[in-house]
Amino acid sequence: MFEVGGQYANRIGDYEVLEINGNKMLVRYEDGSEANLNMGIQERIWENIQADVEAQNSRNRKRKKAGSQVSHYIKSIAVFNNEDLNTAAIRATVTPTGPKGPAIKSGDRFIYYSVSSRAFFAVATITGEPKKASGKDYADLGFSKGTSMRVYPIDIDAFAPKMDQALWLDSTELESQPKYKELLAEGQVHLSITEDDFELLAEALTEYAENDVDDLETDDSGDDEEEPLLIEDELDI
Repeated sequence: MFEVGGQYANRIGDYEVLEINGNKMLVRYEDGSEANLNMGIQERIWENIQADVEAQNSRNRKRKKAGSQVSHYIKSIAVFNNEDLNTAAIRATVTPTGPKGPAIKSGDRFIYYSVSSRAFFAVATITGEPKKASGKDYADLGFSKGTSMRVYPIDIDAFAPKMDQALWLDSTELESQPKYKELLAEGQVHLSITEDDFELLAEALTEYAENDVDDLETDDSGDDEEEPLLIEDELDI
């Protein structure tokens, strides 16, 4: 796939391939810095960047055609830990909404925040109408037994493979919600933010996790036999 002199990109930035040696390649970024990267990992990242662009273009076309206003939210989850970082556990935990929740519709975008870990861990898009459920089925999430719930279907766009590769609350800023750190102190909060703030936060979450993994791979002191877990390996799009 890669060719010497070719122009590609990863989550750090655009780069040119200078040399190819086996499964490694020497690249130069636009700022002049160089790095020795694993071609297998970079191929997946490059393919996912292209897929992200196409997916975003597709979503933009659908939103324009529908003529509806997409809403953007941060939703806080009281307790979410490393063992919950898989698609099944994420869906089971983040999709229920009680009667105090906002009027959510298909196409709305969500970033999920763990109060216990103080980190943003996943990005998702609502894909359809909710199903009715009973609060007794979600008592572990803090809903009372007599509560009438709505459970929304989602596409999980990205999530951190481990909590130490999630995006920490204290490393972020939001213009549309200056007091968001205080407002997200409890679970089941739906915090409305602007599209610009949402995209910046979602991109930061994705880059933070991917760069952390890529740093491990480019460390020549490590063992090359096992490849680290990537966000892309478990995406459910």
